[in-house]
Amino acid sequence: MPDTQPVFRQGRGEEYAVYTGQVSASFAPGLAGITYPDPLYEIYRPRGDHYVFEYVISGTGHVRQDGESVTVAAGDAYILQPGRCHHYYSDTEDPWTKIWFNVGGSLVRHLLSDYRLENVLKIPAFADSSHLFAIFHAIEKEPVRSGGELALLLHRHVQALSGFLGSEACGQSRALAMKNFIEQNASRPLTIDDIAGCVPLSRSRAIHLFREAYGMTPYRYYLSLRLALSQSLLERTAMPIQEIANRLGFMDYRHFSGFFRKETGVSPSCYRKGHGSRAEPGREDTGSL
Repeated sequence: MPDTQPVFRQGRGEEYAVYTGQVSASFAPGLAGITYPDPLYEIYRPRGDHYVFEYVISGTGHVRQDGESVTVAAGDAYILQPGRCHHYYSDTEDPWTKIWFNVGGSLVRHLLSDYRLENVLKIPAFADSSHLFAIFHAIEKEPVRSGGELALLLHRHVQALSGFLGSEACGQSRALAMKNFIEQNASRPLTIDDIAGCVPLSRSRAIHLFREAYGMTPYRYYLSLRLALSQSLLERTAMPIQEIANRLGFMDYRHFSGFFRKETGVSPSCYRKGHGSRAEPGREDTGSL
């Protein structure tokens, strides 16, 4: 991906509604549209000059704003901010259908600030496309005189996003999103910041929501999965312990042995001998750290 040249691959299947009425520094509606499945769809702006509000109707896509990357699926919403690098594209195996609205102006900045959305990229499981569809149809019907209605509809959309983020349903969906992220990445090193960042939430908020939903901290759940993977490989395979350590992303054999001993009270080789695995042809455990 070039660093300075924008990319717009919108080859097949988009509907547009173009606002042609009066704009100002406070509120400048642009385009609204619906994107239909296209595995080659890609937008890259080295420095976006407007806000982008999008909602995924079906399928999957990938969104990057500056250094933050998320995967979005049906029911998710996201917001891109001006002055930042925008890169978003359809998943090639499961291309998305989405509805979107591009808009600029200080009114939008104040709305996002007032509703504490200025640093939010993804709103998972939002499941409400009604305001974006209303914006799209308002521009279609009155491309010149719909400015006031668009401001009101955008306000309602931002209000709904903020309300959802503070709701119990959102807390549960974020806990589930963290759980899924941990399960998908249990075989590699993770920190609590990695787990909280997938939602995104602060560390303390992530821990609170996850414990409320599953009765343990997200990091404890992550460690329990890594232990279960370790035990399964020790019991069911003759894979050398060093190879198991490598496969699970441990820095070296000693770090894996130390983790396993701390969780179970025995070394990996002792555990293997006690659970009837075939004898390991490679290195035996050398003791505690």
